[in-house]
Amino acid sequence: MKVLLLLLALTTNAAAQPVKVSFCDGMTRISRDGAAPPAATNTLYAARGEWEPLQIIVTATPEQLKTIQVIATGIAKNDSAALLPAPKVLREHYVRVTKSTPMAPLPPGEYPDALVPLDMPAQELSGTEVVNQPYWVDVFVPYTAAPGAYTGEVRFEFADGMKAIASYTLNVWDFDLPVVPKLRTSIMTTVRHVAQVHGLEYHDNAPSLAHAGLLNAYYDLLAEHRLSVDQIYGSYPDAGTGKLDEDKVERALRKHLLHRHCNSIGLPIWPQWPFKDPLGEDRAAAMSYVAQWMKLLAKIHCESRGYVIMGDLDEPNDEAAYATVRRWGEFFNEVEKKHGVRVPLHVTEQPTAEKAAWGSLAGAVDIWVPHFSEVWKDMEWAGGKHDIALRRQAGEEVWAYAALVQMPVAWEQQHGRPKQLTSSFPPVWALDYPPMAHRIVGWLFPKHGITGFDYWDTIFAGDGSYIYPATEKRQGRNAPVASMRLKWLRETAEDYDYLMLARQLGLEEEARRLTASFARGFGDWDDNSGVMLKASQQLGALIESAQQRKQTAAVPAGGAK
Repeated sequence: MKVLLLLLALTTNAAAQPVKVSFCDGMTRISRDGAAPPAATNTLYAARGEWEPLQIIVTATPEQLKTIQVIATGIAKNDSAALLPAPKVLREHYVRVTKSTPMAPLPPGEYPDALVPLDMPAQELSGTEVVNQPYWVDVFVPYTAAPGAYTGEVRFEFADGMKAIASYTLNVWDFDLPVVPKLRTSIMTTVRHVAQVHGLEYHDNAPSLAHAGLLNAYYDLLAEHRLSVDQIYGSYPDAGTGKLDEDKVERALRKHLLHRHCNSIGLPIWPQWPFKDPLGEDRAAAMSYVAQWMKLLAKIHCESRGYVIMGDLDEPNDEAAYATVRRWGEFFNEVEKKHGVRVPLHVTEQPTAEKAAWGSLAGAVDIWVPHFSEVWKDMEWAGGKHDIALRRQAGEEVWAYAALVQMPVAWEQQHGRPKQLTSSFPPVWALDYPPMAHRIVGWLFPKHGITGFDYWDTIFAGDGSYIYPATEKRQGRNAPVASMRLKWLRETAEDYDYLMLARQLGLEEEARRLTASFARGFGDWDDNSGVMLKASQQLGALIESAQQRKQTAAVPAGGAK
Protein backbone atom coordinates (compact mmCIF):
# COMPACT_ATOMS: atom_id res chain seq x y z
CA MET A 1 0.00 0.00 0.00
CA LYS A 2 2.36 2.67 -1.19
CA VAL A 3 4.52 3.71 -4.00
CA LEU A 4 8.13 4.52 -3.93
CA LEU A 5 10.60 4.52 -6.75
CA LEU A 6 14.22 5.02 -5.73
CA LEU A 7 16.69 6.60 -8.12
CA LEU A 8 20.31 7.15 -7.19
CA ALA A 9 22.73 9.97 -7.91
CA LEU A 10 26.26 9.93 -6.49
CA THR A 11 28.93 12.61 -6.56
CA THR A 12 32.25 11.02 -5.70
CA ASN A 13 35.64 12.29 -4.65
CA ALA A 14 38.37 10.32 -6.42
CA ALA A 15 40.39 9.93 -3.21
CA ALA A 16 37.43 8.91 -1.05
CA GLN A 17 36.16 5.45 -0.30
CA PRO A 18 33.15 4.86 -2.61
CA VAL A 19 29.77 4.61 -0.90
CA LYS A 20 26.65 2.80 -1.96
CA VAL A 21 23.08 3.89 -1.36
CA SER A 22 20.32 1.33 -1.86
CA PHE A 23 16.84 0.70 -0.57
CA CYS A 24 14.28 -1.92 0.41
CA ASP A 25 10.75 -2.17 1.78
CA GLY A 26 9.82 -1.87 5.44
CA MET A 27 9.50 -5.64 5.97
CA THR A 28 13.18 -6.46 5.39
CA ARG A 29 15.85 -6.35 8.10
CA ILE A 30 19.31 -5.43 6.85
CA SER A 31 22.32 -6.88 8.67
CA ARG A 32 25.20 -4.59 9.59
CA ASP A 33 27.85 -6.57 7.68
CA GLY A 34 25.89 -8.49 5.03
CA ALA A 35 25.33 -7.62 1.41
CA ALA A 36 23.18 -4.53 0.93
CA PRO A 37 20.14 -4.87 -1.32
CA PRO A 38 20.55 -3.73 -4.94
CA ALA A 39 19.47 -0.21 -5.86
CA ALA A 40 16.55 -1.46 -7.94
CA THR A 41 13.24 0.17 -8.77
CA ASN A 42 10.50 -0.55 -6.25
CA THR A 43 6.82 0.40 -6.43
CA LEU A 44 4.66 1.03 -3.40
CA TYR A 45 1.28 2.71 -2.80
CA ALA A 46 -0.38 4.78 -0.05
CA ALA A 47 -3.90 6.02 0.66
CA ARG A 48 -4.66 9.41 2.14
CA GLY A 49 -4.23 9.23 5.91
CA GLU A 50 -1.68 6.41 5.61
CA TRP A 51 1.93 6.12 6.71
CA GLU A 52 4.24 4.29 4.34
CA PRO A 53 7.78 3.17 5.11
CA LEU A 54 10.89 2.91 2.98
CA GLN A 55 14.37 1.90 4.08
CA ILE A 56 17.44 3.55 2.56
CA ILE A 57 20.71 1.77 3.27
CA VAL A 58 24.01 3.64 3.20
CA THR A 59 27.00 1.33 2.83
CA ALA A 60 30.20 3.13 3.84
CA THR A 61 33.09 3.07 6.30
CA PRO A 62 32.45 3.86 9.99
CA GLU A 63 34.50 7.03 9.56
CA GLN A 64 32.30 8.24 6.70
CA LEU A 65 29.14 7.48 8.68
CA LYS A 66 30.28 9.45 11.75
CA THR A 67 29.50 12.86 10.29
CA ILE A 68 26.90 11.99 7.70
CA GLN A 69 24.14 14.56 7.23
CA VAL A 70 20.67 13.42 6.16
CA ILE A 71 18.21 15.89 4.65
CA ALA A 72 14.68 14.98 3.48
CA THR A 73 12.79 17.34 1.18
CA GLY A 74 9.10 17.95 0.73
CA ILE A 75 7.36 15.64 -1.74
CA ALA A 76 6.34 17.47 -4.92
CA LYS A 77 3.44 16.46 -7.18
CA ASN A 78 4.73 15.64 -10.64
CA ASP A 79 2.09 17.60 -12.57
CA SER A 80 1.50 20.58 -10.28
CA ALA A 81 3.04 22.79 -7.60
CA ALA A 82 1.43 20.78 -4.76
CA LEU A 83 3.84 19.77 -2.00
CA LEU A 84 3.43 17.11 0.70
CA PRO A 85 5.38 17.26 3.99
CA ALA A 86 8.90 15.87 4.08
CA PRO A 87 9.05 12.33 5.46
CA LYS A 88 10.40 11.46 8.89
CA VAL A 89 13.88 9.91 8.66
CA LEU A 90 15.10 7.79 11.58
CA ARG A 91 18.45 6.06 12.06
CA GLU A 92 18.19 2.32 12.68
CA HIS A 93 20.10 1.07 15.71
CA TYR A 94 20.96 -2.57 16.22
CA VAL A 95 19.88 -4.60 19.25
CA ARG A 96 21.79 -7.71 20.28
CA VAL A 97 19.96 -10.95 21.04
CA THR A 98 22.37 -12.96 23.19
CA LYS A 99 19.98 -15.73 24.22
CA SER A 100 17.36 -17.03 21.81
CA THR A 101 13.67 -16.81 22.56
CA PRO A 102 12.27 -20.36 23.00
CA MET A 103 11.74 -22.10 19.65
CA ALA A 104 13.03 -19.02 17.78
CA PRO A 105 13.54 -19.61 14.04
CA LEU A 106 16.29 -16.96 13.86
CA PRO A 107 19.74 -17.15 15.53
CA PRO A 108 21.24 -14.88 18.21
CA GLY A 109 22.92 -11.79 16.85
CA GLU A 110 22.31 -8.13 16.09
CA TYR A 111 18.98 -7.03 14.64
CA PRO A 112 18.04 -3.51 13.49
CA ASP A 113 15.10 -2.41 15.60
CA ALA A 114 15.37 0.92 17.46
CA LEU A 115 14.48 3.86 15.20
CA VAL A 116 16.40 6.78 16.63
CA PRO A 117 15.87 10.47 15.74
CA LEU A 118 18.78 11.93 13.80
CA ASP A 119 19.58 14.46 16.53
CA MET A 120 20.31 11.69 19.04
CA PRO A 121 23.77 10.06 19.27
CA ALA A 122 24.55 7.32 16.74
CA GLN A 123 25.82 3.89 17.72
CA GLU A 124 29.59 3.61 17.94
CA LEU A 125 31.13 1.95 14.87
CA SER A 126 34.79 0.99 14.54
CA GLY A 127 37.14 -0.47 11.94
CA THR A 128 37.85 0.43 8.33
CA GLU A 129 35.65 -2.07 6.49
CA VAL A 130 32.41 -0.83 4.97
CA VAL A 131 29.21 -1.50 6.93
CA ASN A 132 25.50 -0.94 6.36
CA GLN A 133 23.62 1.88 8.06
CA PRO A 134 19.89 1.65 7.29
CA TYR A 135 17.59 4.66 7.63
CA TRP A 136 13.87 4.27 8.12
CA VAL A 137 11.90 6.77 6.00
CA ASP A 138 8.28 7.31 7.06
CA VAL A 139 6.10 9.05 4.47
CA PHE A 140 2.70 10.36 5.57
CA VAL A 141 -0.04 11.22 3.07
CA PRO A 142 -2.27 14.05 4.38
CA TYR A 143 -6.03 13.80 3.87
CA THR A 144 -5.82 16.90 1.68
CA ALA A 145 -3.46 15.24 -0.85
CA ALA A 146 -4.64 14.91 -4.44
CA PRO A 147 -4.22 11.43 -5.95
CA GLY A 148 -1.37 10.81 -8.36
CA ALA A 149 2.41 10.66 -8.52
CA TYR A 150 4.77 12.73 -6.35
CA THR A 151 8.56 12.89 -6.12
CA GLY A 152 10.76 13.48 -3.07
CA GLU A 153 14.41 13.22 -2.16
CA VAL A 154 16.58 12.16 0.76
CA ARG A 155 20.07 13.63 0.51
CA PHE A 156 23.21 12.31 2.17
CA GLU A 157 26.36 14.38 2.65
CA PHE A 158 29.61 12.90 4.00
CA ALA A 159 32.54 14.59 5.74
CA ASP A 160 34.91 13.54 2.93
CA GLY A 161 32.91 15.52 0.36
CA MET A 162 30.88 12.67 -1.07
CA LYS A 163 27.17 13.24 -1.68
CA ALA A 164 24.27 10.96 -2.57
CA ILE A 165 20.66 11.62 -3.48
CA ALA A 166 17.94 8.99 -3.11
CA SER A 167 14.92 10.07 -5.17
CA TYR A 168 11.57 8.36 -4.78
CA THR A 169 8.11 8.62 -6.29
CA LEU A 170 5.04 8.39 -4.11
CA ASN A 171 1.77 7.37 -5.80
CA VAL A 172 -1.31 8.34 -3.75
CA TRP A 173 -4.46 6.23 -3.99
CA ASP A 174 -7.74 8.05 -4.53
CA PHE A 175 -9.31 7.01 -1.22
CA ASP A 176 -8.93 7.70 2.51
CA LEU A 177 -8.08 5.52 5.47
CA PRO A 178 -10.53 6.15 8.32
CA VAL A 179 -9.40 8.93 10.66
CA VAL A 180 -10.27 6.70 13.63
CA PRO A 181 -8.66 3.25 13.10
CA LYS A 182 -11.02 0.30 12.84
CA LEU A 183 -8.75 -2.12 14.71
CA ARG A 184 -9.26 -1.70 18.48
CA THR A 185 -6.17 -1.83 20.69
CA SER A 186 -5.18 -1.79 24.32
CA ILE A 187 -1.44 -1.26 24.84
CA MET A 188 -0.32 -1.10 28.46
CA THR A 189 2.02 1.77 29.32
CA THR A 190 1.84 2.60 33.02
CA VAL A 191 2.57 5.88 34.78
CA ARG A 192 4.91 4.17 37.25
CA HIS A 193 6.89 2.23 34.66
CA VAL A 194 7.47 5.29 32.47
CA ALA A 195 8.91 7.05 35.53
CA GLN A 196 11.14 4.07 36.36
CA VAL A 197 12.73 3.63 32.94
CA HIS A 198 13.45 7.36 32.63
CA GLY A 199 14.75 7.77 36.18
CA LEU A 200 11.98 10.11 37.32
CA GLU A 201 10.62 10.36 40.86
CA TYR A 202 7.06 9.12 41.29
CA HIS A 203 5.38 8.01 44.52
CA ASP A 204 1.72 7.51 43.54
CA ASN A 205 1.20 11.26 43.64
CA ALA A 206 0.58 13.64 40.77
CA PRO A 207 3.36 13.39 38.15
CA SER A 208 5.73 16.31 37.73
CA LEU A 209 5.28 18.51 34.66
CA ALA A 210 8.21 16.69 33.00
CA HIS A 211 6.69 13.29 33.80
CA ALA A 212 3.23 14.34 32.56
CA GLY A 213 4.74 15.65 29.33
CA LEU A 214 6.60 12.38 28.84
CA LEU A 215 3.40 10.36 29.37
CA ASN A 216 1.70 12.42 26.68
CA ALA A 217 4.65 11.77 24.35
CA TYR A 218 4.10 8.01 24.81
CA TYR A 219 0.37 8.34 24.20
CA ASP A 220 1.05 10.48 21.10
CA LEU A 221 3.58 8.00 19.70
CA LEU A 222 1.17 5.10 20.04
CA ALA A 223 -1.67 7.11 18.48
CA GLU A 224 0.59 8.08 15.56
CA HIS A 225 0.94 4.33 14.96
CA ARG A 226 -2.87 3.85 15.02
CA LEU A 227 -2.63 2.24 18.46
CA SER A 228 -4.14 3.22 21.81
CA VAL A 229 -2.73 3.05 25.31
CA ASP A 230 -4.96 1.15 27.75
CA GLN A 231 -5.55 4.10 30.10
CA ILE A 232 -4.56 7.76 30.23
CA TYR A 233 -3.41 9.50 33.39
CA GLY A 234 -5.51 12.59 32.74
CA SER A 235 -8.73 10.61 33.15
CA TYR A 236 -7.88 9.36 36.66
CA PRO A 237 -10.06 10.33 39.64
CA ASP A 238 -8.73 11.86 42.82
CA ALA A 239 -6.77 9.07 44.51
CA GLY A 240 -7.99 9.98 47.98
CA THR A 241 -11.71 10.38 47.37
CA GLY A 242 -12.43 8.64 44.07
CA LYS A 243 -14.14 11.83 42.87
CA LEU A 244 -13.84 13.00 39.29
CA ASP A 245 -12.90 16.50 38.26
CA GLU A 246 -15.27 16.39 35.29
CA ASP A 247 -13.73 19.32 33.43
CA LYS A 248 -10.23 17.88 33.71
CA VAL A 249 -11.29 14.37 32.73
CA GLU A 250 -13.38 15.61 29.81
CA ARG A 251 -10.41 17.61 28.47
CA ALA A 252 -8.18 14.54 28.70
CA LEU A 253 -10.75 12.32 26.97
CA ARG A 254 -11.30 14.89 24.22
CA LYS A 255 -7.58 15.12 23.58
CA HIS A 256 -7.20 11.35 23.45
CA LEU A 257 -10.28 10.37 21.48
CA LEU A 258 -11.03 13.43 19.35
CA HIS A 259 -7.56 14.86 18.75
CA ARG A 260 -5.40 11.71 18.83
CA HIS A 261 -8.27 9.81 17.15
CA CYS A 262 -7.84 6.76 19.38
CA ASN A 263 -10.66 4.23 19.16
CA SER A 264 -10.56 2.83 22.68
CA ILE A 265 -9.92 3.90 26.25
CA GLY A 266 -10.06 2.02 29.53
CA LEU A 267 -11.87 3.13 32.67
CA PRO A 268 -9.36 3.66 35.52
CA ILE A 269 -10.41 1.26 38.27
CA TRP A 270 -8.69 -1.56 40.18
CA PRO A 271 -9.89 -3.89 42.96
CA GLN A 272 -8.76 -1.50 45.72
CA TRP A 273 -8.46 1.80 43.83
CA PRO A 274 -9.90 4.40 43.89
CA PHE A 275 -12.19 2.60 46.39
CA LYS A 276 -10.98 0.18 49.03
CA ASP A 277 -13.98 -2.17 48.76
CA PRO A 278 -15.84 -1.50 45.49
CA LEU A 279 -17.67 -4.85 45.55
CA GLY A 280 -18.73 -4.40 49.18
CA GLU A 281 -19.00 -1.35 51.42
CA ASP A 282 -18.07 1.12 48.65
CA ARG A 283 -20.30 -0.50 46.04
CA ALA A 284 -22.76 2.37 45.54
CA ALA A 285 -20.01 5.02 45.40
CA ALA A 286 -17.95 2.93 43.00
CA MET A 287 -20.98 2.40 40.74
CA SER A 288 -21.68 6.13 40.66
CA TYR A 289 -18.05 6.80 39.74
CA VAL A 290 -18.11 4.27 36.88
CA ALA A 291 -21.36 5.71 35.53
CA GLN A 292 -20.09 9.29 35.81
CA TRP A 293 -16.92 8.44 33.85
CA MET A 294 -18.83 6.60 31.14
CA LYS A 295 -21.32 9.47 30.83
CA LEU A 296 -18.42 11.82 30.10
CA LEU A 297 -17.60 9.58 27.12
CA ALA A 298 -21.21 9.84 25.99
CA LYS A 299 -21.05 13.63 26.32
CA ILE A 300 -18.33 13.74 23.64
CA HIS A 301 -20.12 11.05 21.56
CA CYS A 302 -17.44 8.40 22.25
CA GLU A 303 -19.38 6.00 24.48
CA SER A 304 -18.65 3.09 22.12
CA ARG A 305 -14.92 3.50 22.72
CA GLY A 306 -14.95 2.94 26.49
CA TYR A 307 -14.30 -0.37 28.23
CA VAL A 308 -12.97 -1.73 31.52
CA ILE A 309 -9.54 -3.36 31.67
CA MET A 310 -8.26 -4.57 35.02
CA GLY A 311 -4.95 -6.42 35.12
CA ASP A 312 -5.96 -8.27 38.29
CA LEU A 313 -8.66 -10.09 36.32
CA ASP A 314 -6.50 -11.04 33.34
CA GLU A 315 -5.59 -14.65 32.55
CA PRO A 316 -7.71 -16.22 35.35
CA ASN A 317 -6.33 -19.68 35.89
CA ASP A 318 -8.29 -21.39 38.65
CA GLU A 319 -11.78 -21.66 40.10
CA ALA A 320 -11.32 -18.74 42.51
CA ALA A 321 -10.06 -16.42 39.75
CA TYR A 322 -13.07 -17.31 37.59
CA ALA A 323 -15.38 -16.54 40.50
CA THR A 324 -13.70 -13.12 40.93
CA VAL A 325 -14.26 -12.28 37.27
CA ARG A 326 -17.93 -13.23 37.61
CA ARG A 327 -18.33 -10.96 40.67
CA TRP A 328 -16.89 -8.02 38.76
CA GLY A 329 -19.05 -8.87 35.76
CA GLU A 330 -22.12 -8.74 38.02
CA PHE A 331 -20.93 -5.38 39.37
CA PHE A 332 -20.62 -3.79 35.92
CA ASN A 333 -23.90 -5.37 34.76
CA GLU A 334 -25.58 -3.76 37.75
CA VAL A 335 -24.04 -0.37 36.87
CA GLU A 336 -25.50 -0.70 33.38
CA LYS A 337 -28.99 -1.45 34.68
CA LYS A 338 -29.02 1.23 37.38
CA HIS A 339 -27.39 4.05 35.47
CA GLY A 340 -28.23 3.37 31.83
CA VAL A 341 -24.63 3.27 30.59
CA ARG A 342 -22.64 0.62 28.74
CA VAL A 343 -19.64 -0.77 30.67
CA PRO A 344 -17.97 -3.56 28.63
CA LEU A 345 -15.68 -5.76 30.72
CA HIS A 346 -12.51 -6.79 28.90
CA VAL A 347 -10.66 -9.92 30.11
CA THR A 348 -7.66 -11.66 28.55
CA GLU A 349 -9.08 -15.15 28.47
CA GLN A 350 -10.53 -17.52 25.91
CA PRO A 351 -14.27 -18.39 26.10
CA THR A 352 -13.52 -22.09 26.68
CA ALA A 353 -12.41 -22.63 30.29
CA GLU A 354 -9.37 -24.84 30.75
CA LYS A 355 -11.36 -26.87 33.30
CA ALA A 356 -15.14 -27.27 33.27
CA ALA A 357 -15.19 -27.18 37.08
CA TRP A 358 -14.26 -23.49 36.98
CA GLY A 359 -17.59 -22.65 35.40
CA SER A 360 -18.24 -20.19 32.57
CA LEU A 361 -17.51 -16.47 32.25
CA ALA A 362 -20.35 -15.99 29.76
CA GLY A 363 -22.54 -13.15 30.94
CA ALA A 364 -19.68 -11.54 32.85
CA VAL A 365 -17.24 -10.80 30.02
CA ASP A 366 -18.08 -8.48 27.11
CA ILE A 367 -14.68 -8.38 25.36
CA TRP A 368 -12.90 -11.73 25.22
CA VAL A 369 -9.17 -11.63 24.53
CA PRO A 370 -7.72 -15.10 23.85
CA HIS A 371 -4.06 -15.68 23.12
CA PHE A 372 -3.29 -16.17 19.42
CA SER A 373 -2.63 -19.85 20.10
CA GLU A 374 -6.07 -20.21 21.71
CA VAL A 375 -7.70 -18.75 18.59
CA TRP A 376 -6.04 -21.54 16.59
CA LYS A 377 -7.09 -24.14 19.16
CA ASP A 378 -10.74 -23.01 19.27
CA MET A 379 -11.40 -22.06 15.64
CA GLU A 380 -8.89 -23.92 13.44
CA TRP A 381 -7.97 -27.16 15.21
CA ALA A 382 -10.19 -30.13 14.36
CA GLY A 383 -10.99 -30.55 18.07
CA GLY A 384 -11.92 -26.89 18.63
CA LYS A 385 -15.30 -25.97 20.08
CA HIS A 386 -15.79 -22.73 18.13
CA ASP A 387 -16.76 -20.89 21.31
CA ILE A 388 -15.26 -17.69 19.88
CA ALA A 389 -17.88 -17.80 17.12
CA LEU A 390 -20.62 -18.46 19.70
CA ARG A 391 -19.61 -15.45 21.80
CA ARG A 392 -19.61 -13.24 18.71
CA GLN A 393 -23.08 -14.53 17.80
CA ALA A 394 -24.17 -13.49 21.31
CA GLY A 395 -23.13 -9.92 20.48
CA GLU A 396 -19.85 -9.89 22.36
CA GLU A 397 -16.46 -8.73 21.03
CA VAL A 398 -13.38 -10.86 20.55
CA TRP A 399 -9.89 -9.38 20.49
CA ALA A 400 -6.64 -11.38 20.74
CA TYR A 401 -3.17 -11.00 22.24
CA ALA A 402 0.43 -12.15 21.98
CA ALA A 403 2.59 -13.10 24.95
CA LEU A 404 5.76 -15.18 25.07
CA VAL A 405 5.86 -18.49 23.13
CA GLN A 406 2.72 -20.53 23.81
CA MET A 407 2.08 -23.33 21.36
CA PRO A 408 -0.91 -25.61 22.05
CA VAL A 409 -0.03 -29.26 22.62
CA ALA A 410 -2.31 -30.18 19.70
CA TRP A 411 -0.41 -27.84 17.37
CA GLU A 412 2.95 -29.28 18.43
CA GLN A 413 1.68 -32.82 17.90
CA GLN A 414 0.39 -31.96 14.43
CA HIS A 415 3.77 -30.46 13.52
CA GLY A 416 6.01 -33.19 14.93
CA ARG A 417 6.99 -31.30 18.09
CA PRO A 418 9.47 -28.94 16.34
CA LYS A 419 12.38 -27.44 18.23
CA GLN A 420 12.10 -24.32 16.09
CA LEU A 421 9.01 -22.56 14.79
CA THR A 422 9.67 -22.19 11.09
CA SER A 423 6.23 -21.86 9.51
CA SER A 424 2.47 -21.71 10.12
CA PHE A 425 2.72 -21.18 13.89
CA PRO A 426 0.38 -18.99 15.96
CA PRO A 427 2.25 -15.67 15.70
CA VAL A 428 4.98 -14.89 18.23
CA TRP A 429 6.06 -11.28 18.74
CA ALA A 430 9.77 -11.35 19.56
CA LEU A 431 12.89 -9.85 18.02
CA ASP A 432 14.28 -13.17 16.77
CA TYR A 433 11.05 -14.08 14.96
CA PRO A 434 10.32 -12.96 11.39
CA PRO A 435 8.71 -9.56 10.72
CA MET A 436 5.67 -11.29 9.17
CA ALA A 437 4.76 -12.68 12.61
CA HIS A 438 3.76 -9.11 13.53
CA ARG A 439 2.29 -8.02 10.20
CA ILE A 440 0.19 -11.14 9.56
CA VAL A 441 -2.41 -10.62 12.31
CA GLY A 442 -4.33 -7.76 10.69
CA TRP A 443 -4.96 -10.05 7.72
CA LEU A 444 -6.01 -12.99 9.92
CA PHE A 445 -8.39 -11.20 12.28
CA PRO A 446 -11.33 -10.76 9.83
CA LYS A 447 -11.44 -14.53 9.23
CA HIS A 448 -12.63 -15.07 12.82
CA GLY A 449 -14.32 -11.70 13.44
CA ILE A 450 -11.54 -10.50 15.77
CA THR A 451 -11.75 -6.72 16.14
CA GLY A 452 -8.76 -5.75 18.30
CA PHE A 453 -5.59 -6.78 20.09
CA ASP A 454 -3.83 -6.25 23.42
CA TYR A 455 -0.23 -6.01 24.40
CA TRP A 456 1.00 -6.14 27.95
CA ASP A 457 3.73 -3.46 27.85
CA THR A 458 5.79 -1.29 25.51
CA ILE A 459 8.97 -0.55 27.49
CA PHE A 460 9.62 -3.74 29.45
CA ALA A 461 12.94 -5.35 28.48
CA GLY A 462 12.29 -8.53 26.49
CA ASP A 463 9.14 -9.15 24.47
CA GLY A 464 7.55 -5.98 25.85
CA SER A 465 10.02 -3.49 24.31
CA TYR A 466 8.09 -1.91 21.45
CA ILE A 467 9.28 1.52 22.55
CA TYR A 468 12.84 2.27 23.66
CA PRO A 469 13.16 4.84 26.46
CA ALA A 470 15.70 7.51 25.49
CA THR A 471 17.04 9.20 28.61
CA GLU A 472 18.68 12.48 29.48
CA LYS A 473 21.89 10.70 30.46
CA ARG A 474 22.29 8.46 27.39
CA GLN A 475 20.62 10.33 24.55
CA GLY A 476 20.40 13.92 25.78
CA ARG A 477 16.67 13.98 26.51
CA ASN A 478 13.84 11.87 27.84
CA ALA A 479 11.70 10.63 24.97
CA PRO A 480 10.00 7.49 23.64
CA VAL A 481 11.82 5.98 20.64
CA ALA A 482 9.89 3.79 18.20
CA SER A 483 10.98 0.33 17.05
CA MET A 484 10.64 -1.42 13.71
CA ARG A 485 8.26 -3.82 15.45
CA LEU A 486 6.04 -0.87 16.43
CA LYS A 487 5.99 0.14 12.75
CA TRP A 488 4.89 -3.37 11.76
CA LEU A 489 1.99 -3.11 14.21
CA ARG A 490 1.03 0.18 12.58
CA GLU A 491 1.20 -1.48 9.18
CA THR A 492 -1.02 -4.36 10.30
CA ALA A 493 -3.55 -1.86 11.70
CA GLU A 494 -3.56 -0.18 8.29
CA ASP A 495 -3.95 -3.57 6.58
CA TYR A 496 -7.04 -4.15 8.72
CA ASP A 497 -8.40 -0.74 7.66
CA TYR A 498 -7.96 -1.75 4.01
CA LEU A 499 -9.83 -5.00 4.62
CA MET A 500 -12.68 -3.19 6.38
CA LEU A 501 -12.90 -0.67 3.52
CA ALA A 502 -13.07 -3.58 1.08
CA ARG A 503 -15.91 -5.11 3.11
CA GLN A 504 -17.87 -1.85 3.09
CA LEU A 505 -17.49 -1.63 -0.70
CA GLY A 506 -18.72 -5.19 -1.33
CA LEU A 507 -15.22 -6.55 -2.01
CA GLU A 508 -15.12 -9.08 0.83
CA GLU A 509 -14.79 -12.10 -1.48
CA GLU A 510 -11.93 -10.48 -3.40
CA ALA A 511 -10.23 -9.57 -0.12
CA ARG A 512 -10.53 -13.16 1.11
CA ARG A 513 -8.98 -14.44 -2.09
CA LEU A 514 -6.01 -12.07 -1.84
CA THR A 515 -5.53 -12.87 1.86
CA ALA A 516 -5.55 -16.61 1.15
CA SER A 517 -2.54 -16.19 -1.15
CA PHE A 518 -0.35 -15.96 1.97
CA ALA A 519 -2.57 -16.15 5.10
CA ARG A 520 -5.21 -18.82 5.65
CA GLY A 521 -5.28 -19.02 9.44
CA PHE A 522 -3.41 -18.54 12.71
CA GLY A 523 -1.88 -21.95 12.06
CA ASP A 524 -1.49 -21.61 8.29
CA TRP A 525 0.37 -18.59 6.91
CA ASP A 526 3.44 -17.97 4.78
CA ASP A 527 6.51 -16.02 5.82
CA ASN A 528 6.55 -14.25 2.46
CA SER A 529 6.36 -10.48 2.71
CA GLY A 530 6.65 -10.11 -1.08
CA VAL A 531 3.36 -11.92 -1.66
CA MET A 532 1.73 -9.94 1.14
CA LEU A 533 2.91 -6.59 -0.29
CA LYS A 534 1.63 -7.59 -3.74
CA ALA A 535 -1.76 -8.50 -2.24
CA SER A 536 -1.82 -5.11 -0.48
CA GLN A 537 -1.26 -3.33 -3.76
CA GLN A 538 -3.96 -5.34 -5.53
CA LEU A 539 -6.42 -4.69 -2.71
CA GLY A 540 -5.68 -0.97 -2.88
CA ALA A 541 -6.38 -0.94 -6.62
CA LEU A 542 -9.70 -2.74 -6.08
CA ILE A 543 -10.73 -0.28 -3.35
CA GLU A 544 -9.81 2.72 -5.49
CA SER A 545 -11.80 1.42 -8.46
CA ALA A 546 -14.83 0.58 -6.32
CA GLN A 547 -14.69 3.97 -4.60
CA GLN A 548 -14.53 5.78 -7.93
CA ARG A 549 -17.48 3.76 -9.26
CA LYS A 550 -19.44 4.61 -6.14
CA GLN A 551 -18.71 8.33 -6.54
CA THR A 552 -19.65 8.25 -10.22
CA ALA A 553 -22.94 6.50 -9.44
CA ALA A 554 -23.76 9.16 -6.85
CA VAL A 555 -23.61 11.97 -9.43
CA PRO A 556 -27.10 12.58 -10.88
CA ALA A 557 -27.65 12.20 -14.64
CA GLY A 558 -26.57 15.35 -16.43
CA GLY A 559 -24.04 16.20 -13.75
CA ALA A 560 -24.22 18.09 -10.48
CA LYS A 561 -26.48 21.16 -10.41
